Amino acid sequence: MIGIQLDDTTHDLKIRERGIAVGETTEQNQYLILATHRGEWKQYPSLGVGIGDYTNDNDTDFLRHSILENFRMDGLAVSSIKFAHGGIEITADYKQ
Repeated sequence: MIGIQLDDTTHDLKIRERGIAVGETTEQNQYLILATHRGEWKQYPSLGVGIGDYTNDNDTDFLRHSILENFRMDGLAVSSIKFAHGGIEITADYKQ
């Protein structure tokens, strides 16, 4: 998806010489959905996984369900979710 890009470190608007950076935002959007909690998106109050709340949680089924539900709300089609070595790998892209 093409949209307004955020700085990877500060999450402020990414600024280029000619103004606000516009480009591919699929991974950025996935990160924001995972990192934010429900209620943090004013226009979409039910959006947000709050992945930080799952630290040291061994039950991945609820987390997997939450990711699928939230990504679908944003129009993302999830191909796979893999949990391994304390990390998570998600393959998803916007439906066309």
